[in-house]
Amino acid sequence: VDVEDTPRHSSKKHKKSKKSPTAETSVDISGEWDVEDYRTEYESEEHWELRRDFMLAHKDRFDEDRLVCLAQTFINMEFMGCKYPNQTMVLVAELSKDIAEEFRKKRALRLKRTFVSASDAAEQRAKAGTAAARSMVQSLQPGSRDRLCFGGGEPISLFAGLRFANLVIYLAGGRSCLRNCCITAKMKYEERQCETQPDEGVSTAEILLNDQVIATGSGDNLKIAKLAAYKQAMLLVQTHCYSIKLNATRDTIKVEKGQNGVQINVTKESADNLGEPKLDRNNKGYHIMRLMGWTGGGLGRSKQGREEPVSYLLKSNRMGLGSNDPHANLADYRKLIENYVRSDDVRDMQFEPTFSKEERASLHQIASKFGLRSSSYGVGESRRLLITKKLGFENILTEVLCRRNPKFCDRYFVQVPMQKAHLFPGHVAALDLENLTE
Repeated sequence: VDVEDTPRHSSKKHKKSKKSPTAETSVDISGEWDVEDYRTEYESEEHWELRRDFMLAHKDRFDEDRLVCLAQTFINMEFMGCKYPNQTMVLVAELSKDIAEEFRKKRALRLKRTFVSASDAAEQRAKAGTAAARSMVQSLQPGSRDRLCFGGGEPISLFAGLRFANLVIYLAGGRSCLRNCCITAKMKYEERQCETQPDEGVSTAEILLNDQVIATGSGDNLKIAKLAAYKQAMLLVQTHCYSIKLNATRDTIKVEKGQNGVQINVTKESADNLGEPKLDRNNKGYHIMRLMGWTGGGLGRSKQGREEPVSYLLKSNRMGLGSNDPHANLADYRKLIENYVRSDDVRDMQFEPTFSKEERASLHQIASKFGLRSSSYGVGESRRLLITKKLGFENILTEVLCRRNPKFCDRYFVQVPMQKAHLFPGHVAALDLENLTE
């Protein structure tokens, strides 16, 4: 990405000066534009001061647009570690040398004061044990998991300024995906035929959210027109809303009965994805990997990559369901699910076909009593039961984006809306809409 592609934010439109693109060349700038116009609402004081100082220091050397882009590039490099073409990074490093050194000295001094304050607060807590001291120590602990704005400040507001407010697109459910997400967000969703048709024999449909038309489509009949409008609507909301997709190869807790009792392991073959195409000779990924030199087995120079899931034992009280007790009963399964609920484990719990139809029915009831979601997949002897914790969309976004919780990051893929791309540059890649627009 070149420096001209670096996102910038402006609250006003300015007259742009067309100058030579060579940064080192001194240009004649009138200096009439106001640097303060480029401050955005989400920026902390520290973040803005650094960007402002950069622009003020070089306002007489560059035209407005180029300087704003260079300043944003400097901020992205300093706070987020972004990388750009070598020529751009050398230029920005040279321009920001004095400014960056002064900023880093101030930050180091501030951190030193913070650690001293934390030490004093800990001493107060030991002596007085007051609630105020406890609160201070807790707020200063480095283990705090809440991610703050760049440079400090208040926690990031995930939904502030978004066009569709708290609407989150959970990429599942096929053609009903958008409707289901609107119901969750308590938004009105409607698909209807347009009153006026453009041509005879051509139908036109439109999609509305809260009575506002967001997409239209046309086709030979109304069904095709609605599908075309739906595809346009999905592309639009994916640009302006958070999108969440379940990782098909996520870790899943596998519970299986055997002659030696109930065994608990970890698998990446979840029951709701067993129908997905595997990496065989009919798979495109198989051929791509073969062209790259893969001959089978684990990945890595020494084929050290894992082919089989690592075994895992979820203890249940003193006994543990991995013990050699072939007489585990319903009470044991209830205790297992209870332990699962009380833990911070967000993986699905999958009961294999070795459990009978009657046992699966009982497990459905137990899951319901604990507020869990339970679904069965497969037919006959391959029937499996999948038990899942009910997690809110905002909770998922907070854990993945703000806290970077590895348990959630392994389970969910997240795409951020266009307006939040500068806050979460690692989550801007578009998620696949395959099987959701058919």
